Amino acid sequence: MKTDIHPELHECTVTCSGCGTTFMTHSIRSEVRIEVCSSCHPFYTGKQARIVDTEGRVEKFVKKFEGQESRVSKRKRKMAAADADREARVERERAEVTKRAAEEKTLREEAKKKRAEERAARKAAQEAAADAPAVSDAPVADAASPAGAPPLAEAGSDTQAES
Repeated sequence: MKTDIHPELHECTVTCSGCGTTFMTHSIRSEVRIEVCSSCHPFYTGKQARIVDTEGRVEKFVKKFEGQESRVSKRKRKMAAADADREARVERERAEVTKRAAEEKTLREEAKKKRAEERAARKAAQEAAADAPAVSDAPVADAASPAGAPPLAEAGSDTQAES
């Protein structure tokens, strides 16, 4: 060995701050303090009596992951996102179908009202023509009748049979 290049070796006292155990060994220091030794470490004792935690790290970790089962894989996250997108799309389609059905219903109601008004107008025109005295045998088109409606004729006329 070369001289004057190696550190000086001392007999060292090791003290555990967890359980208070002390033992002797050799080191370049004369005294060493450790947090966990083989007599209080859970790996060596087989039981977790206590955890030395000076800054609350263990409590933070437990609190952070409290209630969560485990880490979710990328595949499961993607599948969950795809399911959520699919459900949102289905919900939008349902809303569109409901909206279209409501619009169609209003259009049908408007058409029904319009047809009822046209029937009432035709009936009023027929009653007005029946009340008016017949001037000639020729059929007379009433101005109140809707466009495209056949001209009104008398009861025994052939024009009504042709139309």
